[in-house]
Amino acid sequence: MIKPIEKKQLNNIATWMIPTVETKLPAILQGVFFMDGNPLPDDCITFYNVEWDTQDLSLFLPVFAPLQWTFHNSFAGWLLLIGAQISRFSYKVQFEDETLQRSQIIAYAFGLKIPNWILNFTMIKDENSPNGEIWYRKNTFFGRFSGLGDYTLRKVVDADGKYTPAFSDMLSKVNNECLVIVNNS
Repeated sequence: MIKPIEKKQLNNIATWMIPTVETKLPAILQGVFFMDGNPLPDDCITFYNVEWDTQDLSLFLPVFAPLQWTFHNSFAGWLLLIGAQISRFSYKVQFEDETLQRSQIIAYAFGLKIPNWILNFTMIKDENSPNGEIWYRKNTFFGRFSGLGDYTLRKVVDADGKYTPAFSDMLSKVNNECLVIVNNS
């Protein structure tokens, strides 16, 4: 099912990409993150509003969930957004241990896990970033093409809803207008 899509402005993202339900999300993962260097037509994500599994140290992140992900307001952005909705594209972010320094990211499409030999993604916290401001997203495709599409996740809105120093840098690199999936009104 295709959900409604709206145009939003990234320069006020802290007012609309916000937590709306309590999910026990660790503080280090709270806020809004910019996918700096991402070659795909999407810019920001949040882990808000998805359930944190305290036993498994994981969360399930549906790309197609309302106000979870921003996409470029372009033909490519529309294609990615609609494709994410149709395929119900999601990620399971599985942390290695309680330190939450490293995670394996498992992709799902049409409800099926995509094998790691096809898509192998990781997220590693910068060791000099104690509050989780910087994470490195590493990609390997088909077991041999690594580094393709790697990018850096930079926290641009902190857990208190305040813009971080990385926010103005993000605005200088992206178009202000973006597309987001919204709830049915």
